[in-house]
Amino acid sequence: MKGFYSLWTAPYFVKGGESFHLEDYEIATLLLSVAAYQAYNGPVRMYADDTACSYLEEEGIADIFERGVVRMEVPDDIDPKVYWAAGKMVALSMEDTPAVMIDTDLIIWKNIEKELKDAYVKVIHREELNPEIYPDPGCFEMKKGYEFPAGWDFKVLPANTALLYIADADLKDKFTCESLKFMKMSEQTDDKLCHMVFAEQRILPMCAAAKGYGVEAFCSDPGKLREQSLFTHIWGHKNVFKFNMDERRAFCRRCVKRLAGEFPLMYVKAREIKELEDILNA
Repeated sequence: MKGFYSLWTAPYFVKGGESFHLEDYEIATLLLSVAAYQAYNGPVRMYADDTACSYLEEEGIADIFERGVVRMEVPDDIDPKVYWAAGKMVALSMEDTPAVMIDTDLIIWKNIEKELKDAYVKVIHREELNPEIYPDPGCFEMKKGYEFPAGWDFKVLPANTALLYIADADLKDKFTCESLKFMKMSEQTDDKLCHMVFAEQRILPMCAAAKGYGVEAFCSDPGKLREQSLFTHIWGHKNVFKFNMDERRAFCRRCVKRLAGEFPLMYVKAREIKELEDILNA
């Protein structure tokens, strides 16, 4: 089953970054994620903007993706400060179905073919409608002319798409179209959470429900994410890595050790990457 990742650098620069780069733990995770997916499931592609493409080439990472690196362009009228994951929607709009969308901080350790049998849409997990994260849609200030589609059921539970399988091309097109439309048509805001998760995690299941599709989950209980063995998602641990160098180095060493033991070709690649030199020479 083919998979894909995306890398959009605009959110990095609006935070004040001067030149784009991935941190050592981000590179280690990406190498392990790509190696494991291509070993157990199939070839992957990276969708990247111009800056990311240049970075991947310069770092010698571009050739790890068996389906290559494809340039993408996120529309200028989407605010990267608010819609920091818009690149995922652009990448998904460019990808053929069926496909698996994988965040760069997620590693899938096993073949997922049986998990996808008879599924139209499958996500990493569902989420509750916490009003602090998922407020009433009427709270959003939208530009003149925008209306929520009449068929949307706002009681449908959100879907976390750190890992997303989608089989239906029409649904994929409807989801990405409506998501990007919402991003473009929202008024300027300083909110950096509720708008983005609405565009990504609420619009998908509402579009699916409107077509009569249920949304399945790889993990039925988000509270038991640590107990399952199908995938590892480091999202919640990134802040630890930013401030705890010992934990950060230990994590990178574990990733490199696993590459050496299970994915020797990717380990060779890791040895060529400057950001991992301290880890490899420790």
